[in-house]
Amino acid sequence: MIQDIDRTRTVVGIGSNVMDVIYRVNRIAGPEEKTYILPDGTGSVVTEITGGVTLNHLAWTAQMGVPAGLFGFQGDDRYGAMIREEMDRHGIDRSAIRVIEGRASGFSVVNVAEDADRAIYMARGLTAETTAAHVETYFADYIRSAAMVTTEISQLPLDAVIAVLRIAREAGVPTVLDVDVPPDFAIDVAGLGSAEDFEEALHLADVVKPAKAAALQIAEADTSEERAEGIFNRYGARLVAITEGAQGSVVTDGKQTVREPAKPVDARDTTGAGDAFLGGLISGLFHGLSLRDTVSLANACGAVCCRIPGAFPQLGSSRDDVMALYDGAGIPARNALETVAAAERTTVKVEATGAAGLKAAASPGAASPGAASPGAASPGAASPGAAGLKAVQRTAEALSTLHEGLSHTYFDEAIVIIRNAEADGGRVHVTGVGKSRHIGRKLAATLQSTGTKAYFLDPADCNHGDSGQVAQGDAVIAISHSGGTAELMAAVQTLTANGATIIAITGDPSSSLARSSAAILHVPVASEAGPLGLAPTASTSCQLAVADGLAMALKAGRGFTREDFARYHPGGSLGKRLKDKKGTP
Repeated sequence: MIQDIDRTRTVVGIGSNVMDVIYRVNRIAGPEEKTYILPDGTGSVVTEITGGVTLNHLAWTAQMGVPAGLFGFQGDDRYGAMIREEMDRHGIDRSAIRVIEGRASGFSVVNVAEDADRAIYMARGLTAETTAAHVETYFADYIRSAAMVTTEISQLPLDAVIAVLRIAREAGVPTVLDVDVPPDFAIDVAGLGSAEDFEEALHLADVVKPAKAAALQIAEADTSEERAEGIFNRYGARLVAITEGAQGSVVTDGKQTVREPAKPVDARDTTGAGDAFLGGLISGLFHGLSLRDTVSLANACGAVCCRIPGAFPQLGSSRDDVMALYDGAGIPARNALETVAAAERTTVKVEATGAAGLKAAASPGAASPGAASPGAASPGAASPGAAGLKAVQRTAEALSTLHEGLSHTYFDEAIVIIRNAEADGGRVHVTGVGKSRHIGRKLAATLQSTGTKAYFLDPADCNHGDSGQVAQGDAVIAISHSGGTAELMAAVQTLTANGATIIAITGDPSSSLARSSAAILHVPVASEAGPLGLAPTASTSCQLAVADGLAMALKAGRGFTREDFARYHPGGSLGKRLKDKKGTP
């Protein structure tokens, strides 16, 4: 096993980082065949998810409590921006990402069949144009300052792969090589380099992780165990791991060879399972686990990846799902660097356009706006202030996106329900759990002060007698971003059974809450604004905006005057100002 890892540093990598454009199909079509693209549960036929073999395994590494960073080139296009935003959400350092203006980032078209078979078509983008000279000029310092360095044979040219591994080895930094494609594909189809380059790259790697198809070509043997041991001995590696899909994996460190069966899961999409496996493997090495525990963690990551669409882990659930399958020694909670930041302050932008843009902008000695030295900054956290400003920016963007998607009839159904309830002598109630509870209390207060009789109902107390405050025909506004919170749904079921009409403010129009509601105020928010993308921030800001909008729509409809407002609000500086003025708003 590998013992010389500096655990105060960051695991960094270079290689494939793309947007996966995923289509679910009834089957994988062969030559001259047609097939159908299937809609998902929301009616959409395409899903865009961050991916790429290197970024995938770094994301799974970060989920397992290991600080991780990516270096290399990206474009300033929409896909590049989406990749960087997702890196921020997962706490993956991007201070060594160089953004080339006017160029496209990589993407893959992934067709996933109902039986979980898949076909992948890759557009490599700037990764395919990266050279050894670029690595030596721009990224050498970043490599030398790392805990471990990981790269791939998939999209990155072999001369760049060799440069990365050589710099790391000379600095005493352990190296990991993901051999994602077989030698014949790498050399003859992808044109990544020569057979000699392929061999040299494997000789420079401490950890070699070939996919099954690659291992079959690299070493002839009767069994995977013999094949792993053959690769270990031939290339002088310190660890070799071969992934075999549903058959599990085989790992050897020269002293012992372990076969670990695949974890039992209902596979939905096998895209990136090998990448997730490698993320778990790197994490086990970083945390100093035994060989068997390291392999168990790697297999658990691969299994969880098969349950989700795409190859990127899901914040808030994937780590817990891995821990439920993993049966080894404990690992620390997530502590990945919260670098949000590259907040455009540490991501280097390079002006370059045209076919030769990367060569012109990133050739050795070229001027680099914003770069203090040829080597990129060492991995590290950005200032808290930068993270705060980025959070404000993301929330503003979420509010703008929300507003742009609203129609002029957005509030109409909710208004009709509330007006009908009031006309029959009923009242309005507001409920929510967690941070949505605070939004609900604010909405109830705003409604009260603008002429709508409203009351907050705690969902936790609803099924313990407090549902009695809601009469048949009353309107209940239920707020939940996920639309599936158990405490809230229990209250909604009781209130519906008692004759209340539900209005949902939710981020998921297909959720249990939405399906239980007579009107839905959809509040779509792609991601939260904080460094980890977990704390309710952008979603609650958008909920509050919609709640205030509903209150103002009701206020306008009832002809609520300045005098009415003054009567309800005689106190404070606002009350004093209203006393001094007459008229209507």
